[in-house]
Amino acid sequence: MSDLVTTVSGVLVVLGIALAVRLLVRNRDRIAYASVLVAVGLGAAVVGPNIGLELTNDIIFFLLLPTIIFQGTLTIEVPELRHNGPLIVVLTLVGLPLAVVLLGVIGTVAFGFELAISLLFAAIILPTDPAAVLSLFEEFDVAERLAVTIEGESLLNDGVAIVIFSSLLATIQAGQAVTDLATLSGLAGFLADVAVIGGGGLGLGVAFGYAAHQLVHRLDDTMAILLTTIVVAYGSFLVAEHYLHLSGVLATVGAGLAMGAHEKTHARMSDPEETVQEVWSTLGFLVTTVLYVLIGSATSPSQFVDHAGLILMAAVLVVLVRALTIYPLVSTTNRLTTEPVPLRCQHIMVWGGLHTVVPVALVLAVPASIGGSYPLETMVFGVAVISLVIQGLLMPTVIDLTGLGADSVDA
Repeated sequence: MSDLVTTVSGVLVVLGIALAVRLLVRNRDRIAYASVLVAVGLGAAVVGPNIGLELTNDIIFFLLLPTIIFQGTLTIEVPELRHNGPLIVVLTLVGLPLAVVLLGVIGTVAFGFELAISLLFAAIILPTDPAAVLSLFEEFDVAERLAVTIEGESLLNDGVAIVIFSSLLATIQAGQAVTDLATLSGLAGFLADVAVIGGGGLGLGVAFGYAAHQLVHRLDDTMAILLTTIVVAYGSFLVAEHYLHLSGVLATVGAGLAMGAHEKTHARMSDPEETVQEVWSTLGFLVTTVLYVLIGSATSPSQFVDHAGLILMAAVLVVLVRALTIYPLVSTTNRLTTEPVPLRCQHIMVWGGLHTVVPVALVLAVPASIGGSYPLETMVFGVAVISLVIQGLLMPTVIDLTGLGADSVDA
């Protein structure tokens, strides 16, 4: 059987599994579809045959992630995102690096890793990704402000996480001490990287998106608009990541935000634009469906059992470290705004920080010469599965306990 036939067969198997799961949970609003997909994928890894599809860093980053990100940015409410921008920036530029340091230091004791590897693991596992967050918030009614804040943080922190990951990996490969990054020159270099790589990628994407936004408003051809969005989504990512060595993730974020930015609401879209957005929603759904099943099926049951203690400890610490950054930073930001984020919303922000697609892609990019002696891949896949299955399935309960929902006026 040729590789192409094997791949197509694997995709059909995954979509068949997804169809069965969708039919099973379609009338069960309190069960997260994404969580069940991962659980079924994990079950397939235990009892079923090999699906025939392999996750790689390049497939996730260059083929699947741009679709997920672009679809998310097209549907997010830009005015609401701008309104909550200061908090999102603080959580991304302060909260994420702080969380990496905290988990990295704690990990030297909890996991028994040397500091460099512990920090590298923290940089890999801590970014929350849009695939998981957007999927879950489509399943459960959550107040718009809270949903946009979590989605916005997820869309932006991937780019910063990749800069941190790349800096740590380059330092380790060069044989330098990671503590050098904590010096004045090291911090200056990191901030410069964030500004150039992250800011440059975001700016490039905004330029792509704005140009496309002007173009599509002059078009009434649905297929032309769809082709424009595909070129912009993947073109901005490829140009930034591959040719200019900027953040491809943030380039796609910028492109999507600029293309989806309407004067007030998405109600101003033309009929062809609405059709194209529906197409992207379908594409995003299909891509995340495949990813969730593959993440579950790619988890090695034997390795999962062998390192169960490390995986469970990592899963708990990831939530704990997120809490240690979310509560103080949001409370501090609340003092500077007339619309503070209520404590019950902060609980959802902590629990809603899921860690799946981007962490999996990053750990697959770690060279064997560095990560081969440590169970990094097993731990990341394990935390991803626990994150989606446990946190995802308990999300309705957490929402009930906090009293949040679509009708909440203070969220």
